[in-house]
Amino acid sequence: MTKSERRFINQWSEQRSGPRRTYYIQFTIAWTVVSFLVIFFLTKLFTNLWETGGKYLIIFLATAGILIGFVATHLNYTICQK
Repeated sequence: MTKSERRFINQWSEQRSGPRRTYYIQFTIAWTVVSFLVIFFLTKLFTNLWETGGKYLIIFLATAGILIGFVATHLNYTICQK
């Protein structure tokens, strides 16, 4: 095993040994920001929803970003724990 692989395993075991809620909070926020930005720019590039959606579109995108962020965090946590 290389040094970087050992370091990754040590970091993951430290995060896994900590409280589950802090992991979920930290990574849900990170994945929410990433997913919101991706959805935002894709809708801006490929659709005209911004002209017809109005202020409700941003609320929908924020909600979708939060849901995607939580699901991505949950999947990542459960898959990597095995």
